[in-house]
Amino acid sequence: MEKKLQKLKWDLHKYKSQKLLLWGLKHGYIAPYGDKLIEKLRTIYTGGIPASIILLSDGMSNGFCYDRAVLMARAFLDDKDDVRLLYASVDSIRLNPKCISDDPLYADHCIVEVTPEGGSPFIIDTSTGFIYSKNFYWLMEHPKIRRINNKKSIIEFVKADEYYSPEDIERDKYASPLILPMLEMSYGRPNEMYSMLGIELLQREIEHYKKVINYEAICQEIEDDMNRLIFKKDK
Repeated sequence: MEKKLQKLKWDLHKYKSQKLLLWGLKHGYIAPYGDKLIEKLRTIYTGGIPASIILLSDGMSNGFCYDRAVLMARAFLDDKDDVRLLYASVDSIRLNPKCISDDPLYADHCIVEVTPEGGSPFIIDTSTGFIYSKNFYWLMEHPKIRRINNKKSIIEFVKADEYYSPEDIERDKYASPLILPMLEMSYGRPNEMYSMLGIELLQREIEHYKKVINYEAICQEIEDDMNRLIFKKDK
């Protein structure tokens, strides 16, 4: 009986969420990432890849909210806008029978709240890849907040954690021949909305980054190094 009730609640949530998503997109309460934000994300790197690529990829973002929310928040640390990280349980995890467990934090999620100077707050959920009016996000997900990190604490965390420290992109760009081909294989998949025909923002960002780092030359350099190693071993 309990499992049937859980399934009913989950089915009702999915139905409601789909309707609200379509309505929100139509009336401007939900929006995809815009060019201004994406351009900011181009200058932020982790693992040798710019955030503009990582956060446009569902495969690299969905399910990694703690890391990706910090990555997104970094785009607002130099602005006058206020930015906070909100840690909260949300309906899309809390009601999902596949997620329900005895762990009190099983439904925990991390989202970014941005309040423009003189404007209204909005929410960025890096797992869905959308920007929401704060009130509308609350209507959809009913977050129960357990923790808030303000802008000052985010800045201190980014400075202290080696994972988020500024990268030497001239060195780290050599990871791109390993990662970019896998992303290119994901183009057009149902969950990869930013790579769908007519949108193709992920493709655009990958091509832009390839030009920035001279990708073909990197691939050739790696191939030449491999050939030298093989030739040296054969000798």
